[in-house]
Amino acid sequence: MSSKRMDTLKAELAEFQTARDLKAILAAEGPCLSVYIPLSSAAPNQGAKANALEWKETLRSVEPKMQQYGSAAAELLESVRDWDAILQDHQPQGRSIAVLRSPDVFRVAWIEEVVKRRAEIGPHFYIRPLLPELTRDKTFYILALSQKNVRLLRCTARTSEEIPFPKHVASSYDAYMNTEKPDHVADNRATAGPGVGSSKGVMFTTSSDREDKDEYLAHFFRQIDRGVEEVLRGKTEPVVLVGVEYELALYRSLNSNLHLAQESVQGAPNSLKSGEMHARALDAMVRCYEKKVDEALAQYNHKVGAGASNRLKEVVTAAHDGRVLTLLVSDSLERTGVFDESTHTVKGRETGSSEDEDLVNDAAVQTILHAGHTFVVPNGKMPDGAPLAAIFRF
Repeated sequence: MSSKRMDTLKAELAEFQTARDLKAILAAEGPCLSVYIPLSSAAPNQGAKANALEWKETLRSVEPKMQQYGSAAAELLESVRDWDAILQDHQPQGRSIAVLRSPDVFRVAWIEEVVKRRAEIGPHFYIRPLLPELTRDKTFYILALSQKNVRLLRCTARTSEEIPFPKHVASSYDAYMNTEKPDHVADNRATAGPGVGSSKGVMFTTSSDREDKDEYLAHFFRQIDRGVEEVLRGKTEPVVLVGVEYELALYRSLNSNLHLAQESVQGAPNSLKSGEMHARALDAMVRCYEKKVDEALAQYNHKVGAGASNRLKEVVTAAHDGRVLTLLVSDSLERTGVFDESTHTVKGRETGSSEDEDLVNDAAVQTILHAGHTFVVPNGKMPDGAPLAAIFRF
């Protein structure tokens, strides 16, 4: 790319939802500059000054590594120096910011969690601070089951927005019963005997009353399910159910095509205080991710020694070969070194040169480029305390 083109490239807001969304920028031609800073929580004026200073210091930290990439790296660094210009069209939407810059890429990404200040330059972008959010579902839905008022909400970590059902869907049980004629009535009548005067019939209940109510409720939930499926057609984000235990089980038993989250929120939705349902749904999403991690770890333990490994050089090389199906990366540990493209070998220790990079990041980049799956795992759960582990395709 020419210097003129680099100068005119404007920062664009990155809408990364999953790790797969990184694939396009990871294929970009280097050098690639990655800069992360946490944003100040101080008052706007003080916070702006603190952020600008943090940005300046972070860029300064990467300057010693720029020389090996020559003038192209210097131009990249110069293009991101103006903190105010970067924020000009991008108001903060998280507690940290990532700026990813290469000759052909200029992206700004907001991160919900606080990350450590860091700047890196290399053949690919440094993406590990992005992975904790992108390996989880950033967007999900809540289906609040209530006989009085079923609601569907689209949620992120910070927001929840109710989505209306199609007009033909009854969101309350009473409305459904008033518009849909049941096959049979729940009330049973007995012919009045001679001693009941002018009464035409006597109401009584049978053991089937509850069964009738269950059947009607199942019909009600089925039409809710069809309505939700209509609204979410083509969507793959998970749906977290909220409701009392019996209704949760009933809905799960009849759901057909919705991507229901494994974890639910138990409790009557109408009894939950403002924001509580959203907070508990977020907790359910965390538990879902933890289950996926545990399942991946169990699969790793089953295959280790024959189809899985946590040896650094073996995993990094396999990632470059496209052989990593699932990559488990520590949430904190790093291992520096160099992968030599010409010899296809790994120098898996710190060489002391400016070429050193985090080989865990390198393995993650290659895994994503080759359509593998990546999980960020607490270091205490990593096999043998290794910084990474992999399940191979072959």
